[in-house]
Amino acid sequence: MKIFKKHRELALYIFFGGLTTLVSIAVQFGADYLGANIAAATTLAWICAVTFAFIVNKTFVFKSKSHWLRQAATFCGARLSTYFLELGFMLVTVENLLFNMHVMKIIAQVFVLMGNYLFSKFFIFRKKEQKNEIKSNKPGY
Repeated sequence: MKIFKKHRELALYIFFGGLTTLVSIAVQFGADYLGANIAAATTLAWICAVTFAFIVNKTFVFKSKSHWLRQAATFCGARLSTYFLELGFMLVTVENLLFNMHVMKIIAQVFVLMGNYLFSKFFIFRKKEQKNEIKSNKPGY
């Protein structure tokens, strides 16, 4: 229990990140089953996963009380960068190299999870003391 308390945020992020990954994979595979192309399936999976991830990250992981609209916009903006990385990866590996879509989706999710955690922790849901610490480390403060 001590370890969980010490690393609560990271543990919850990994747990909910895993659930977000399952949402993304389920939607991607479902869209593929229904005949969607890779770009459409990846985009739909991204929209569903980002919506789910924002709600659980804001509520349970980072327990943010900040204005939700501003955070949602920042969250989606940051997630766009990992979306384009994932989309590019999927297009190159599946459409061009003809690798298995299911395997490539799972591999892509590992990198997406890591990138999204860094964006969330240090830019989107950072605490006021983190913001002040960053400001105080800048020259001129």
